[in-house]
Amino acid sequence: MRRATTLLCILTALAVISGCAGRTVTVQHSYTRCPRPSRPALPALDPADHVCSPANLDRLLTIVDRQCGYIEQQDAVLDCYERQTGGKR
Repeated sequence: MRRATTLLCILTALAVISGCAGRTVTVQHSYTRCPRPSRPALPALDPADHVCSPANLDRLLTIVDRQCGYIEQQDAVLDCYERQTGGKR
């Protein structure tokens, strides 16, 4: 055991002296870029009307529908990357 400890200390000292210990290793994974969804155009509410006016309610429902669709597209992108890594973590 004492011999192994001495050998380990010598090898560690040689690695430090040679500069191997100070190098940073970068690991690159190959992956296919998944399509990024584009942000939906959200209609603006009419400030002249009350929030609960029929026109503004239609706009609010449109906003919610588009945001839900955008979230589903983002989930699909995450699923795409998870398939490439071998599953969920």
